[in-house]
Amino acid sequence: MKKCVLPICGILAVVLFIGFKDASGQNDNDAIVKVKINNVKWWAYNIQHVDTVRQHDEIVGTHFDMYVLEPVVTEKGKENFNIAKLVREIKAYNKNNYNKEPLVFAYIDIGQAEDWRWYWGEDWGIGNPEWIVATDPNKWEGNFPVAYWYSEWQNIVIYGYRGRSHVEEILKAGFDGIYMDWVEAFSDEDVIAKADSDRINTAGAMFDFIAKIRKYARIQSQHANPNFLIVAQNASDLHQKNPARYENLMDAIALEAVWYDGDGGFDHWPDPLGYNILTNDLYPGWTEEVLSHLKDIKGKMPIFIAEYAQNLGGKNYALKVYNELASQHGFIPYCTRRSLDRLSKTPYPRGYDPKDY
Repeated sequence: MKKCVLPICGILAVVLFIGFKDASGQNDNDAIVKVKINNVKWWAYNIQHVDTVRQHDEIVGTHFDMYVLEPVVTEKGKENFNIAKLVREIKAYNKNNYNKEPLVFAYIDIGQAEDWRWYWGEDWGIGNPEWIVATDPNKWEGNFPVAYWYSEWQNIVIYGYRGRSHVEEILKAGFDGIYMDWVEAFSDEDVIAKADSDRINTAGAMFDFIAKIRKYARIQSQHANPNFLIVAQNASDLHQKNPARYENLMDAIALEAVWYDGDGGFDHWPDPLGYNILTNDLYPGWTEEVLSHLKDIKGKMPIFIAEYAQNLGGKNYALKVYNELASQHGFIPYCTRRSLDRLSKTPYPRGYDPKDY
C-alpha cells in the first residue's frame, strides 16, 4: 500500500505554450519548450498501480505540465519494470502533440521505511536496524518512521545499499526530480525521542539530509542531472526552522488536503470516504495552520496542492478548489481521491481538459 501523508501522512502540468494551439492540435511555434517548475499550471499525481496497462494508457495520452509518479522499480519483485520507458513515453506524447516537455517527478518516502521495498530485510522491525524507530503514527501498515541521519538509511535513499538507491534509480529512469514524502519526520514524536538520545537536532538533520540528496543528484552521481529538482510534500512548518536554508534547498512545496481530505478509500478509488471530507472536520484547525505556514513561502517558490475533492453527490468541491480557493491563494491545484491510483476525471476549469485518451 502506498501512502502520502498529512497528519495522516506525516501531502505537479500548462498549458505552457510558446504559441497557441490551433484546430489541428499543433502550436504555431514548432520549438519544444521544456516546462519550468515556476511555470507549471496543471499537474497530476499517481502513486499506485503505475505498472499496470490501465495506468499506462491513462497517463500516456494526457497533457499535464507536471506528473508525480511512483517509480515502481524500488518495490520488491518489480525491479525490472521499465519505468524509464514510461517516463520517455509521457514526454514524447507531450513533445509530439503539444511541443512541450513536461516535468516528471518520482515519489519517494525519505522519512519512513516501507516493508515492500527492495531493501527491507526479513527480520527487520522496530529497533532492528536501530534507525527504525516506530510504526506509522496514523496506522499506515508497513510504514516505519526512521532516524534519517543514520548512514545506512542515507545509503538506501542516496548513495547505494545492496547495489541500488532510491535516488540512483530515479536518475537512471530519467525523472526530473524527487517528490519527497514524510519530510515531517523531523517533527514526529518517536523520531524526536530517538534524536534526543543521539543528541541530534531533527530540523537541522533534515536540512542536511535533503542537501545531500540535492548534491548527489546534481553533481555526484554517474547519472547526475544538474537541473534535478526537489519538491517537499507537507511539513510546511519546516520552513519556519530556517527559511533561508529551506528556500535554498527546495524548488517547490506540495501540500495535501489543505481544505478537503478523505478518511477512507486509501486502496479503493470508488470508496466515497476517499474525498469530499472537510480537513478541519478530521483535524480541527488544520487548514488555518497550514495557510499560516504558507504565508511566508508564497512568492518564494511554487505551492502545489493535492485536494481530495470531487464533483459528486451534489457537491462541486473540485470546481470550488480550481476556480476559487486555489486561485485566491496562488496555489497550483490537482483534485483527486485518497487512493491516488487513477488520474482524476473530475471536471477541470473551463477551457482545460488534460485527457486525450
